[in-house]
Amino acid sequence: MNKILRLVYNKTIEQSKKTFFFKKFSVPKNTNSRLELFQLNLIIILWYMRFSKINENHMELLISFFIKDLEFLLRESGEVESRIGKKTRKLTENFYGRLYGYTPQFDKIEKKQKNDVKLKLRLNFDEDSIKFNKFYDYVKSNILYFSKLESSAFLENKFNFLENE
Repeated sequence: MNKILRLVYNKTIEQSKKTFFFKKFSVPKNTNSRLELFQLNLIIILWYMRFSKINENHMELLISFFIKDLEFLLRESGEVESRIGKKTRKLTENFYGRLYGYTPQFDKIEKKQKNDVKLKLRLNFDEDSIKFNKFYDYVKSNILYFSKLESSAFLENKFNFLENE
């Protein structure tokens, strides 16, 4: 299962690097925006896993991949060793805040109810140039897509994010 989850994690990384985020949605190409994109896509995956009742340990494993990557990236960026733990904790707290903020809103999308995803995107990205209506359409279409995805297809890594280009 670790191998499949690593493939899912890597697919999430690759999705987050797609150029349409920067070209079509006008997301700035900076470190913070790239991290926000990845977190958002990972949260979509984690939402799906909870929605589909996939083993919670698998969700925790994906999150642990993310936290280990954060530590590695901080080291690679030249962060002082003594501050890596503190920065990792802060970034992890931010991630969990986003996870707990987006998840109930994604539930509302799946149920076709009014939601605050656009507001959350605006708060988390904090960038006026982003085309939030198009960005919201991306999130919505992926939530609806994943809500219909069979867990067997997911566990065999036979899924793709939708791009809404």
